[in-house]
This record gives sequence, C-alpha cells and structure tokens, in this order.
Amino acid sequence: MCRNIFCRNLGKIIFRLRKRKKLTQEQLCLLCDINRSYLFKIEKGFANPSVKVLNKICRVLKIKICDLLKSV
Repeated sequence: MCRNIFCRNLGKIIFRLRKRKKLTQEQLCLLCDINRSYLFKIEKGFANPSVKVLNKICRVLKIKICDLLKSV
C-alpha cells in the first residue's frame, strides 16, 4: 500500500482531471479497462499505478504522462 506524498498528489490530480472531464469512476474505468476499486485506490493515494495504467488514464483524460507527472 502506497500512501506517500507522490501517490497522494498523483491521485488528487487524476481525480480533478476526471471531474473536469465530467467522468464518473465507472466511466473512466470502462474506458481504461481497469478495475474501479483500483482507480479508487489510485485517486486516494493508496496505490502506485504502473506506467501502463497511467498511460491508459492519460489517454482517456487527454493529457500527456509527462505533463501529469510534472504537476505532481
């Protein structure tokens, strides 16, 4: 279980981007082909997603991974 500052900040940013796109967790999960409980853990800072998962999330949210990571 991850709960360091990086994971918390990453989760908050993903949460805000998802809300800005007016997507529910369920919708984002379906588009990214990831489990909803896993997305919940990412957004709460309890999980440290792989680059593969971040790539899926960023593609749907229309943001580059490098831009996402810069803002963390």
